[in-house]
Amino acid sequence: MTTQSAFTSAEWKTLMQAPFVAGLYITMADPSLSGSFKESVAVASKVVNTARSTSGTELLMALAGEFNNFSHAAQARPEFAAHNIESIKAEALADINAAAELLQQKATAAESAEIRHWLYSVAVAAAEAAKEGGFLGIGGARVSDAEKAVLAQLAQALNISA
Repeated sequence: MTTQSAFTSAEWKTLMQAPFVAGLYITMADPSLSGSFKESVAVASKVVNTARSTSGTELLMALAGEFNNFSHAAQARPEFAAHNIESIKAEALADINAAAELLQQKATAAESAEIRHWLYSVAVAAAEAAKEGGFLGIGGARVSDAEKAVLAQLAQALNISA
């Protein structure tokens, strides 16, 4: 059983930012104003629902539980040095890779797998939150081809099969 104390504060911050970075990575795949809002809400909802849940390893519950405390949750806001979308996407993917590596190095195999799958499920929730394409919500796809490609990249980064 792994606890928060196994991670440095910088490492814990990387893990706390990971669900939001995964959601942002999806948003950047096929950006739109209304879609971005819906995708952000989906990410927050998934994290909050996990925090309210009683199922999951202690490490996942500790990670999700951080978002019950506003001052801790504020630390989860990702910051990127880049200012263009392609560079931010590259930084985001690097951040996801870093989180996956931390989990594989410091958590048990079961905890690591659970959190990596949870991070992927956060991204899926974001991808499914808004239709892409179409006109005024008519037509379009629940998950665009660009989002499918990004989900595949996230699955690879998280070392999971999607």
